[in-house]
Amino acid sequence: MLSVKKLVIFGAGSFAKLAHYFFTHDSDYTVVAFTVDRAYLSDTTFQGLPVIPFETVEQEFPPTEHYMFVALGIRQVNQMRAAKMAQVQRKNYPLASLVSSRAGVSPDLQIQPNTMIMEGAGIHPFVKIGCNSMIFSATRIGFETQIGNHCWLVGAILGESVTVGDYSFIGLNATIAPGCSIGKSNIIGAGALILNSTKDGEVYKGHPSKAARVPSSKLWQLT
Repeated sequence: MLSVKKLVIFGAGSFAKLAHYFFTHDSDYTVVAFTVDRAYLSDTTFQGLPVIPFETVEQEFPPTEHYMFVALGIRQVNQMRAAKMAQVQRKNYPLASLVSSRAGVSPDLQIQPNTMIMEGAGIHPFVKIGCNSMIFSATRIGFETQIGNHCWLVGAILGESVTVGDYSFIGLNATIAPGCSIGKSNIIGAGALILNSTKDGEVYKGHPSKAARVPSSKLWQLT
């Protein structure tokens, strides 16, 4: 472990901006730079910090003195973030993780590399979360649930003893019933209700609301 926690964030998009905020205001890391692949380098600064080509980042911010956090989203069902994490590890950077001080997390939770648990998340005891998994605010995870590697959960509700396969995405307000197993590389859309186990590579959509035939102006008159 490095004595001084200086951090380089991979990425320069909206999730990198969010990661910068949380690491700056709710961790003992100090963000010193961003890095992206040279082909995507469109500006030399981001959030007031330098942006360095990933191909040469170790020359200015060596892995012996810096951590790195891969702040990429769900593209290719989390595969792109997983691939970049592997590249970072090959450069010998230690990977940072973050558990918000305002998350409800059991003391027995063992945090894995490149994992972020945001404020407002609630995680019961005896839960296991794999590496490179992002647990967004308002997510609720029941006891003895196991979340795989490279997952992304956004405000979802998981009952107890659920298993989530690697690379899966579970969207806002989706609900997973207790005891269900979610296959690898699943996409569980916002508002979906999963009552039975799923197979690898499946997609489940929620039920979007439809506009009422009565306009809001009519309802306003009625009320």
